[in-house]
Amino acid sequence: MSIEVRIEGECRAGEEVVIAASLRPEVQCFCLEHTWVVRILKAGRVVREWRLAAGAGEPGYRRVKLEWRPEESGEYRVEARLVSHGTASVSIRVLR
Repeated sequence: MSIEVRIEGECRAGEEVVIAASLRPEVQCFCLEHTWVVRILKAGRVVREWRLAAGAGEPGYRRVKLEWRPEESGEYRVEARLVSHGTASVSIRVLR
């Protein structure tokens, strides 16, 4: 897998959660632009979605860091897709 996604910090309802997605360092890429699609799903329903694009050498080209504040507790899935490179996902539990 060429993409990694991880959650930073504790996941509690109403508090900020940091989502970091990146292209693995060992992957050499010569794309002129990257487009990231990051989704948060709960029970298969999209709760939040970001679409970000960055040119080669610009911030966001190899790594994106996003902030999300879950409104309710429960099980969520975070999917990060770097168009033309792949998708990675992680499940998280948001506490009260």
